[in-house]
Amino acid sequence: MHRHERLRLANDGGQIEHLCFANGLLTGRGDYRLEQAHAGSYQDTETVFGAGLLLAGHFDLEIRDLRLRERISTDRIWIHSGHFPSMRYCQPPGERLQSITVEVSDSLLESWREESPKSINASVRRALRRSGPTFEALPGTGRSARLIARRMLHLDTTDLCERLEFESLALDLLVRLLRADDGSEPGLTAAERRDRRLRVALEEARDILDTDLTATPTIAELARRVGLNECYLKTGFRQRFGSTIGVYARAQRLEHARRLIEREGHGVQEAAQAVGYSSLGWFSSCFQSHFGYRPSHLGRRLRH
Repeated sequence: MHRHERLRLANDGGQIEHLCFANGLLTGRGDYRLEQAHAGSYQDTETVFGAGLLLAGHFDLEIRDLRLRERISTDRIWIHSGHFPSMRYCQPPGERLQSITVEVSDSLLESWREESPKSINASVRRALRRSGPTFEALPGTGRSARLIARRMLHLDTTDLCERLEFESLALDLLVRLLRADDGSEPGLTAAERRDRRLRVALEEARDILDTDLTATPTIAELARRVGLNECYLKTGFRQRFGSTIGVYARAQRLEHARRLIEREGHGVQEAAQAVGYSSLGWFSSCFQSHFGYRPSHLGRRLRH
C-alpha cells in the first residue's frame, strides 16, 4: 500500500510529488520553474530523519533556532531531523529547481539507533544520537547519490514497474547517504585528489547531459552544478570525452528522440518536444545532419 500526491504548477511550470511506501519511507521530488520569486515559511514541522539534495537550482533557507542561514544549492547534501518551530525560505524566479528528498519512519529510526552500525558515517551517527533538531550538510561529493537521484527524477511513478524501481532507488539512495565518505581520500597526494575531483566533476557533467534531455543546461549552469569554472569544464570535457559539450548534448538528445520514434512509437513532433525542440523544422534539420535521414523517413519505415 502506498500514498501518492502530485501537485502540478500552472502554465506547465512543473510539478511537486510525494510518495509514501508501505515500509514507512516517504519520498519527494520536484522539477519546476517559478515565474516570480516566492518566499514562505513552515511552522512546527517534525522530521524523524531525512535527507535532501538539489540537482538543479538553489533557494535560501533560514532556521533561527539553529542560527542557520544558508543558500541551499547543488554542491551539498543535507540531513535533517527533529522539531523545527519555524523555517523560512526564498526561491528565485526563472530558475529550474530539481530536488529529491527521502525521510524514514519512527520505527525504522529506532532500529538504527539500537543497532548503531559502524558502517554509518560519523555525521549521521551524531544526528541519530541528538535529542534536538539537526540540519547539516554531509561531507564528500555524493556523486553516486546524485546519479541515483537523477534516475528517480525521470521515472514515471504512475506505472507499477517504474514505481517499484523508484522505491528501490530511494532505498539505494538512503544507503549511499548513510555511507557517504568524509572526502578525506587517504593515500592520495594533493595533485591526485585534484585530478580525482576534476574527473568526478566531469563525469557528473556528462551524467547531467545524459538525463536532462528536455532542457539542456547552459555552460554556466552546468559549471555551477558540478562545481567547476566554465573554462576548466569546457577544456576538461573535450579532453576526457573527445567532444565539446554542445555537440555531445545535441547527440544525446537526438539519439533519445530516435529511440522514442523507433522503439516507443512516438510521432516526430512528440519526440521533438520530448527532447526540447520547439521548432519541428529545426529538429528535422538537426536529425538529418546527425543520422543522414529525416525523422519522417524513420516513421514511414516503421509503418511499413
